[in-house]
Amino acid sequence: MSLGTKLRALRTERNLSQTQVAMELDVSQTAYCKWESDQTKPGIDNLLKISEFYETDIYNLLENKDGNHNFNNTYDNSNVNNAVETINYNISDKLVEQYEERIKELQERNQELKDQIDFWKKKANH
Repeated sequence: MSLGTKLRALRTERNLSQTQVAMELDVSQTAYCKWESDQTKPGIDNLLKISEFYETDIYNLLENKDGNHNFNNTYDNSNVNNAVETINYNISDKLVEQYEERIKELQERNQELKDQIDFWKKKANH
């Protein structure tokens, strides 16, 4: 499956227009349309944006039906590997943020429950 076909499938799964996706990726609708129709290929920076937007691995976007990667002369392995490292780093940062926020929420909830227990203990002792 070509990159353009994959982009079209991902977009239609989410019931989005090309214009909506283009706005999210901060590219023109014409550029996005050309990517979907395989007239042009997005640069590595835009591939990163696409993979983050659709929450998919960059390798999944570039892999063809034979399991080979469609790097041709537009992409080289070092750029893709650097892009994947950047995505993994960004994902790791986001996960740490999410875990820290969840820990904070749980600590706050724990304190609320302790306060309720203290309240009911005091009430029972009176």
